[in-house]
Amino acid sequence: MKRIIKLLLPGTFFLMMGLAACLPNDGDYSAYLDKAEAVYPGRPDSVIIMPGYNRANINALMSTDPRAVKIRLYWNSRRDSLDAVITKDEIAKRKIIEVPRIPEGVYTFELVTFDKNGNRSVVSEKTGQVFGPVYVKGLANRIVKSKVVISGKPAIIWYSETDTTSVMAGTEVFYKQASGDSARIFTSKRRDTTILTNAMTGGKLILRTAYVPVNAIDTFYAKRDTIAY
Repeated sequence: MKRIIKLLLPGTFFLMMGLAACLPNDGDYSAYLDKAEAVYPGRPDSVIIMPGYNRANINALMSTDPRAVKIRLYWNSRRDSLDAVITKDEIAKRKIIEVPRIPEGVYTFELVTFDKNGNRSVVSEKTGQVFGPVYVKGLANRIVKSKVVISGKPAIIWYSETDTTSVMAGTEVFYKQASGDSARIFTSKRRDTTILTNAMTGGKLILRTAYVPVNAIDTFYAKRDTIAY
């Protein structure tokens, strides 16, 4: 047994020396510790894309971390960006970042916060659509089912809106009254009848249907149609 121990001791010594040579020196340890202690400001959360006509608002919940003093928004594969200050009053509250000009399309928006030393947070991202002329061109007016008279007043009967996913808001109707004044009536998509009060006999009306996509900051209108009543 003593002979075996004597044989093992030299091998163990050289193995430990080899491991020591592979370990980093004190300077290297400091480098690892620096990385371990890196500061990451709190990131934004619950991002909502609020689309408009060639514009958008990005609504995000700011972190509770008071070190976050600036937020940067990226889009278009990070070819475009803008910065905004995070005030003390906005900590842990929702903040809206406006993108005033942006072409129609689908984008992935990325948000990153910074502290006063330039340290970045983890990225928060959200994909959403920005609307424009192509979207508007595809909008259609609500279909007129019939033109009738109700209590001596001309009226329009619309086909019921049965599509539960439709973002149609309703339809505007413009017409001339008997007095010569212009009148406007807005009929919600939940209503199927529009009565033209004090309408000029044998006149015409102009209609256009409004659409409001989910979380949209703009109302979008179909091209105007003119019909006789």
